Amino acid sequence: MKKIDGSEWKRLLPFLYRRKELNMLMIGDIENTDPDSKYLEIFFEGNFERPDGILLRYYRFFVLADTDRTDFKEAAEIIRRYKKAMMLSGTVGGIDAISPHLSDLLKEENTLHFAVMKDPSLIEPVHKVRRATMKDALKLLAFLSSIEEFHATEEESFMATLRDGSTRRYIIEDRSEIIATAASTSESSDMAMIIGVATRKDCRGQGYASEVVSKVCGDLMAEGRTPCLLYDSPAAARIYNRLGFREIGKLKTLRFT
Repeated sequence: MKKIDGSEWKRLLPFLYRRKELNMLMIGDIENTDPDSKYLEIFFEGNFERPDGILLRYYRFFVLADTDRTDFKEAAEIIRRYKKAMMLSGTVGGIDAISPHLSDLLKEENTLHFAVMKDPSLIEPVHKVRRATMKDALKLLAFLSSIEEFHATEEESFMATLRDGSTRRYIIEDRSEIIATAASTSESSDMAMIIGVATRKDCRGQGYASEVVSKVCGDLMAEGRTPCLLYDSPAAARIYNRLGFREIGKLKTLRFT
């Protein structure tokens, strides 16, 4: 696998768009990142029309493309050499193939349901849902850190993507305290990933998650983008199914720190 120049990244898009849902994390990062950025790297083998393997790094997060021709041992070595890798995402087959080469680094492995908005049934928020700004950054970071189901937030990418707008974060507040949040990221020309859906523990079961997710999805769809998301719990499945998401497959993640 060789690292390719930023000027060549978009040459991969026709291939990635063939299975755009499964490759949307990669597509969004390519479409939204300046070719000169030091935070994005792409390693590639084969030819652009039919790559044998693609591995992308965005800050401390790696994504493996949906192809079974990858040299998984070599891809694992790239992740290993980086030394600061936090997580690797990809299709179940790809992650199962690479994980034996990363077993000594592995802290946690998760299989996630991947759902796409198919039958929109959004609700009109009862509470005020607003888009977070940099003034909310530290408070929002603290809130996310307080959610016991969440892993540690990578602060550098959190701040940078909130600042440049490539991740939009929405919040609901009660007396200036954040009680619920959701965000969209990896926004491509026609899709976006919903992430970071969280409600304060004492406020759960009151519809806040449905309200904030509905607001994010409504804004995305008004711009012609189809929302997608990943989830792993039955409770989340019920919420997202009511709003119109339908599972189309599964993805897998390996967490290293």
